[in-house]
Amino acid sequence: MNELAGKHILLGLTGGIACYKAAELCRALIKQGATVQVVMTQAAAQFITPVTMQALSQRPVYDSQWDSRADNNMLHITLSRAADACLIAPASADFMAKLVQGRADDLLSLLCLARPLARLPLLLAPAMNREMWAHPATQRNIATLKADGVSFVGPDEGAMACGEFGPGRLAEPEEIFAAIVAMLE
Repeated sequence: MNELAGKHILLGLTGGIACYKAAELCRALIKQGATVQVVMTQAAAQFITPVTMQALSQRPVYDSQWDSRADNNMLHITLSRAADACLIAPASADFMAKLVQGRADDLLSLLCLARPLARLPLLLAPAMNREMWAHPATQRNIATLKADGVSFVGPDEGAMACGEFGPGRLAEPEEIFAAIVAMLE
């Protein structure tokens, strides 16, 4: 059963070791019939390569608002208008703060700001150290994003790459997949 047949998903990756899970998530989305367009921040490219995500998504990966491959040089408009949903996994604390502030200094934050709010839902899957997750600033940002209509999946609690244990671990790809399917139903 192709639960996402005909759906076009923008998959955004922000910086964090949890980027490795985005590869499995991308494969699951495609296996269920979705077209996946990957957009990465420069920080995400420090953890997983655009080449990997291009091979898995079978589409060019975009990581710059200045990418000249777009006919109109307005990728933030073109990409956000073509999508059925925008999923950021992992969503770093920095990226969420950027969204709250309305900052748009890279392609991913720019397209999130330019997305048609009434038509293009945004789902964030946070991933960060447990202290970063618990920090009052992060919790205020999450509350603001929720009030702005942004949806969340996770984070989970568990062992982290830094050796600590607690909330902040990226939700498993299966859980994120289920959340995007539910969002699109």
